[in-house]
Amino acid sequence: MILKIKVWCEGIIIAIIISIIIEMLLPEGKNKKYVKVVIGIYVMFVVLNPILEILNYDIKFEDFFGFEEVPVSTSLDSNMRDVYVIGIQESIKQEIEEMGYIVKSVSINVDSNYENIEKIELSVKEGQDKIEQIEPIIIGNKENKSDFKYTNIIAHLVENYSVSEDKIVFK
Repeated sequence: MILKIKVWCEGIIIAIIISIIIEMLLPEGKNKKYVKVVIGIYVMFVVLNPILEILNYDIKFEDFFGFEEVPVSTSLDSNMRDVYVIGIQESIKQEIEEMGYIVKSVSINVDSNYENIEKIELSVKEGQDKIEQIEPIIIGNKENKSDFKYTNIIAHLVENYSVSEDKIVFK
C-alpha cells in the first residue's frame, strides 16, 4: 500500500516537472493556452489514475444496481479533436474581428490525423465602425466593389496557420 502511494506521488511530481518544462519551452503565442489545457488534462489524469484503477477493477456498479452495460458511441479522443477544431475556429474568428471585420461564420476542415488544415471557409464583411467617404455612383462603370478580396485576412491565415491561399474560401 505504501509502495503504491510512493509510486503515485512520484508520478505526480514527474508530471508536474514535465509540465513546467514544456510551459517554459513554449514561446508566447496564441496557441499556448491550448497546450496548457492539454498539460492540465495530463496532470489531472496522473492525479486521478489510482482512483480510476480502483473504479475499473474493484467496484462494478452493474453488480450493485443491476444495470446493463451501455455501449459508448463517442470516444474521448474524437471529442478532444472536435474541441481542438472548435478552438481553432474561435481563434480565427477573434483574430479577424480584431482586424476590424465582422465574421458571420468560420468553418475549417482538417485531415484525418488533425495535423493539417485542408480548407477554411469564411463569411466575412467589412466592419460597420469605419467611416468612409461615399463615392458617387457612375452608371456604366464596369468596376465592381463586390470583387474586394480580403488580402490582409488571407495573408494572416497563411502566415499563422500554414494554409495555402487556394484553401481559403470566402462565402
